[in-house]
Amino acid sequence: MKKQTIIAALALGLGLNVALAQQKNVVSAINYLGYYNKDKDANDLIEAKKYIDLATADAESSTKAKTWVKRAEIYMNIYNSKDAKLDSYKEGAFEEAVKAYGKTKELDPKNNYPEAKQGLKVANIIAGNKGVEFFKSGNYAAALSNFESAININKDYFQTVDTNAIYNAALSAELAKNYDKAIQYYQNAIDIKYGGVDKGPTLYNQLAKIYQAQGNNAEYTKTIKKGREVYPNDKDLIITELNDYITAGKYKEAITNLELAIAKEPNNEIFPYNIGVIYDNLANPADPKNAPSEKEADEYFAKAEAAYKRALEVNPDYFDALYNLGALYFNKAVKQSEIVNNIKDNNKYKIESAKVDEIFKKSLPFLEKGEQIRTNDVATYKTLLNTLNKLYLMTDQVDKAMQIKTRLAKGPNGIQMGDELASVEEKLGKPLKNTPTKGKYYVSETLDYPEYILYMDGGQLTKWVKK
Repeated sequence: MKKQTIIAALALGLGLNVALAQQKNVVSAINYLGYYNKDKDANDLIEAKKYIDLATADAESSTKAKTWVKRAEIYMNIYNSKDAKLDSYKEGAFEEAVKAYGKTKELDPKNNYPEAKQGLKVANIIAGNKGVEFFKSGNYAAALSNFESAININKDYFQTVDTNAIYNAALSAELAKNYDKAIQYYQNAIDIKYGGVDKGPTLYNQLAKIYQAQGNNAEYTKTIKKGREVYPNDKDLIITELNDYITAGKYKEAITNLELAIAKEPNNEIFPYNIGVIYDNLANPADPKNAPSEKEADEYFAKAEAAYKRALEVNPDYFDALYNLGALYFNKAVKQSEIVNNIKDNNKYKIESAKVDEIFKKSLPFLEKGEQIRTNDVATYKTLLNTLNKLYLMTDQVDKAMQIKTRLAKGPNGIQMGDELASVEEKLGKPLKNTPTKGKYYVSETLDYPEYILYMDGGQLTKWVKK
């Protein structure tokens, strides 16, 4: 019996020594942390880390809230330190501090260590601010990581939803081309109704764009459809769905969407213009195999004509509508002339030929106004001038045809369409006046064509406009 008592006492003594040893690790970590807080010697913080790592790895001391709150403080100091000696210890330090604060809360039901809760609040702010900082610098992967930290801190330790962090994580993931994460967080933002009715439609558009970038057309279409169900009157979603319909060749659905858009924005010329483009393409398909019947072509022509005119009622100076309407008449006249040229009866030929001439003449006022307004697209402008030249010759307006021909060959002072800045200045014999107005450069010197003012777009494209 006596021997057994002695053995038990020895066992008890050994257990006490082990516990004291581990407690000594916590005490040592606290002491070195104190030295660091006083003198800011990085070596003290490294020692504090060594001892707290031993303590948190031990089965006994790792059950104490005090151990974990000190671990959090040590690792947060490592994360915040500017000392180069600690650079190799920084990776994962912030995450370890957050976990340690969380473990402290778990082991401290009586809230004896309120600094743990405060530490998590500070960590949340740090993560959010770092996310913004990385986002602004273009490091979107790092921004995503920090916004995710903010999301998880709120969810895991405060049972709250950080809505801004979720949206910011979605944006960061998208720009980092981490499409799986972008889908996850955009869908989260949709689920929590982030931004309400002001932001909601944009979220669906952004999520759809991610699916499109992945080549997942089924989910792209499904997302837009769902967005339209939730926000049936949103203009941007209507346009996105419109583009989807046009790509898929669903013109009837596209036109329905455009009519909805017109009802919402009756003063937006783009919507009726696009209806015109759809009917115009149906009347004049690029592939002859898709050519409509004569009856269908006439119906499409009439609808395209009405839509372009509707756009011009909203904006009489809308170049694209002017150009397309003029081209619509011109193309119809060309087709009709091909038919008329095969008529053998001379009287009938004259009657039908006169009808064709009237259609050609219809295009003139729209193309002439388009020429006065101009376009930034040099190729389109040249096509317009060539078409006008033909029309003037066909309508016996030789003087106007010669003016157009000269303008096509050369412009003021021999400057040609498409000349670059250096070439223009060489032909002028002087530099252009560098007066930025709407992104263009103007020169008001007297030119060979005094009724024109020369200007450039981006230092590359040259045009001349009537004063």
